[in-house]
Amino acid sequence: MDDIDNQILSQLRHNVISKMRAYVDINNERLFSDYELSQLSKIEVSFLTKNSISRHGLTTNSDKSKKISPSNCKVRLNRKLFEQKYSLYAEFVLYHEYIHCLGNFSHDKNFRQLENLWPNIEKMSIFGRQLTRELQENNSQWAWTCSKCGFIVKRSTRKFRSNYFHKECLGKLENIPIIRPTSLEH
Repeated sequence: MDDIDNQILSQLRHNVISKMRAYVDINNERLFSDYELSQLSKIEVSFLTKNSISRHGLTTNSDKSKKISPSNCKVRLNRKLFEQKYSLYAEFVLYHEYIHCLGNFSHDKNFRQLENLWPNIEKMSIFGRQLTRELQENNSQWAWTCSKCGFIVKRSTRKFRSNYFHKECLGKLENIPIIRPTSLEH
């Protein structure tokens, strides 16, 4: 990673931890202690591989033989999050991963309660779906096309059986390669 990447990730960490510092329970007690937040600020944050389509963020154990904790985890984020239009969503994704780092590895009720503290959670969901669609669009190599209504589903792999049908109109799906123009054809 270069210096610019490190600056961007550092600013993102700072923004998220600052927001987490303000979260309180019904008794006005802080939900995240100074110790937890200082531990989170030390976690290695880097980028997912460039061809990651379905993941926006990922938390992994540094040492697989131990449970996840702030001292035993790494966070990787999708590079696409750092486009201006996804800057608010990038903060949410890092917050989501930080909840995992604090030992909440499953998406259970407790995890969702913490996650729902984030402002504009409904908007974050919309950003998430938009990013997933964009990643799929950019990486798709094949189009499953309905012979009856023209509906198209873009796919990154060719895996296909000839007996797939569009559930809306029951038209047969055909697998067509997507031909992208070369840089000379633009």
